[in-house]
Amino acid sequence: MNFIQRIRASHLNRHGFVDVWVGITVFQALNVTLIVLFGNLEVGPQEEPAISLLEIAFLMLLIAPLAENLLLIAIAALHEKLFKRKLLFVVAPLLLTALHFRTPQHLPFPTSIRVIELFGFFYIFLKQYDLHKLEIGKRKALLLTSVLHFSLNGTVILVLCLFD
Repeated sequence: MNFIQRIRASHLNRHGFVDVWVGITVFQALNVTLIVLFGNLEVGPQEEPAISLLEIAFLMLLIAPLAENLLLIAIAALHEKLFKRKLLFVVAPLLLTALHFRTPQHLPFPTSIRVIELFGFFYIFLKQYDLHKLEIGKRKALLLTSVLHFSLNGTVILVLCLFD
């Protein structure tokens, strides 16, 4: 049994966690690479950001994965209590996707693509949480989904650093 087969057969890969983790990380790397290569990153706000890049990285890698996934799970739990599981995996990811658009910001690609990819990521986070919460507990399932979120945000930072 080679290395990849051992990983895929391991207990960590229950419900395809490792497969999802690798898949969305590779997708995000390709996505950000295409944005950097074909998007016009020079167009946009010209003022200096009020927050340093180190603070942005800290927020993206530590605060956002835990806080956003906790909010996603809270919204899903509230929705499940009020409406059972009807449209659970549509409403909760859509609400969190909407929270990512505070102000109309210029993006180097269509906003509809950003909405679709954010919805997809939040759907995957919620689905992974739902698959794992009964088996390993709610706290550990939250940490697993936070690992996925951390990986996505870390991939963005890594790819942007490579192109910088």
